[in-house]
Amino acid sequence: MNHQVNDNQEESMKKPIDIHLTKEGLFSFEKEYQAILDRRPEVLARLVAAREQGDLSENAGYHAAKDELSAMDRRLGELKLIFRFAEVIEPNQDGIVGLGSCVTVENESVVSKFTIVGALEADPAKNKLSDVSPIGSSLIGKKIGKTVEIDVPQGKVRYRIISIK
Repeated sequence: MNHQVNDNQEESMKKPIDIHLTKEGLFSFEKEYQAILDRRPEVLARLVAAREQGDLSENAGYHAAKDELSAMDRRLGELKLIFRFAEVIEPNQDGIVGLGSCVTVENESVVSKFTIVGALEADPAKNKLSDVSPIGSSLIGKKIGKTVEIDVPQGKVRYRIISIK
């Protein structure tokens, strides 16, 4: 009986979601949070001013400010959850690809650089690949010189790791 209580207590103490971030990713979210907080009073003032103009049913300024304030508050809530559950992962210094690693790979003499980041930081246009993406997850745990074959939507691609920072 006592064992069951301990299991239940342990179960309730687990994080409901796992969020892995790099230091840079956390810093970026903190900047976004502060920027929203700094802009929020201006939007609130616009909402109050528009409300004072009278008939709200046809007041586009009121509805726009209300929608913007709602979106800001929703994003602040999301960011608070990120801060609450985020685990900042330090990049490996042991020559193994991990979260935060900048990996240089070669594919048929074409050299590419990817930074492996958590899913919330991913931005393929900036070569920031999620650790759960096909390429990112295939590179995790590998060393310099290792070749990986990855299934991507265009077919199979082979990358040889030439450096890890």
